Amino acid sequence: MTMRLLQTVIGIGSLIGLMALAGCAGKGEVVYLDIQAAPLVAQATQDVHELNVAVVPLEDLRPQKTRLGSRTHLGGGVTHFDVLGGKPGEVVAQVIADYLKQKGWRVWVKSPGGPEPQGGADVMMRGQVQQFSANAKSRFFSTEITVKTKLTIQALNAADNSTTSMNLDGARTESVFWFEPEDVQKLLNETLKESLVKLTADTKVEKRSLRLK
Repeated sequence: MTMRLLQTVIGIGSLIGLMALAGCAGKGEVVYLDIQAAPLVAQATQDVHELNVAVVPLEDLRPQKTRLGSRTHLGGGVTHFDVLGGKPGEVVAQVIADYLKQKGWRVWVKSPGGPEPQGGADVMMRGQVQQFSANAKSRFFSTEITVKTKLTIQALNAADNSTTSMNLDGARTESVFWFEPEDVQKLLNETLKESLVKLTADTKVEKRSLRLK
């Protein structure tokens, strides 16, 4: 290979590399993630069927409330992640309700002026979103994704005005070769589901109330 041909090959390779980096640059756009309870097949107990549970949108106590996190691109710039509507407390409440419905619970999300089943709620479930983040950092040939969740849940039992409290923490890290926003979405949903599995595994229904086991 002559020197001129070698220079041409190197030049073309550099140009392709620059084009690839330019294509990987972030422009500050926002990607909205679809947060939902993963599909579940489970057999509910009779006690759970008899319990009426209202889930109140969670209070957002995150230090950073403008987004869930960001992806740092290899070519420079960032892409931000958020939930549709920008209110994780409402999204998480809906996810909790959907998950409990899949388990056979009679549950609804309580909203101001919204309808309620006859008899009202045996358990009022509320809480706080302490952390709910999703971040990604792109490198050559990989992107590392990190998600973290931290929820505080309180269940107020109408029968005796007692309260059952739980802290639900979750964290996952995953590296992918070809990055898609759905990778972040999937990892965050799986992490959140782990916390909900813990919620139902560590509690029991007793005399129309929710108690810790």
